Amino acid sequence: MTLKDKWILITGASKGLGREMAILFAEAGGNLILTARTAELLEELKARVVAGGSECITVAGDLRDSSVLESVKSLCIERQIDVLVNNAGVVDITKLEDVSDERVDEVIELNLVIPIKLTKAVIEMFKTRKRGVIVNVNSAGGKKPVPDHTIYCASKYGFNGFAETLKLEIKGLGIRIISVCPGKMATELFNAAGRAMTPTHLSHPPKSPKAYSTCSKCRQDAHPRN
Repeated sequence: MTLKDKWILITGASKGLGREMAILFAEAGGNLILTARTAELLEELKARVVAGGSECITVAGDLRDSSVLESVKSLCIERQIDVLVNNAGVVDITKLEDVSDERVDEVIELNLVIPIKLTKAVIEMFKTRKRGVIVNVNSAGGKKPVPDHTIYCASKYGFNGFAETLKLEIKGLGIRIISVCPGKMATELFNAAGRAMTPTHLSHPPKSPKAYSTCSKCRQDAHPRN
């Protein structure tokens, strides 16, 4: 699938892997809808994307806010997006007895509920067109349990189960679902969780489209077109 003139939504686009994907997709000719909580970083990224000749729309805000989520969903339909990248998420490294109920809600909503709602918003459109790509940036924690990551792993296992089940529903409709499950990466995600990683712990985000397609550190499960 060529990205030339295709519309792509990327959540969590202002930093880390989301930002790198936005740059690469724009370089490949894609037009972008970018969402994240940090408006200033989004606008800096938008300027870079537009300077390269691509169109770019930004939505700054927390996707847990219903008005922000509805705005993003509306843009997906208005621009007839071709690719949905569910990248936004949060890490929690806390023993179960120490995590607050509010934190449980936050992790489950950002890592599982929001991607489900965004996918639900576009799936009928994708089915009608018989094409579309959904990229779910999951985690190795969605494949293997990790101590002190109980709520995080629960959200990511749920995310994986959602994707695998949806693949069965859309089989034969020309829609691809790609689940990427990297380990710890050199982004700010773990810093925000209060557990900074050293270089020996980390996988660095690849810097080219080819690297994304061949990266041995990321397991990709793609439902083939048929």
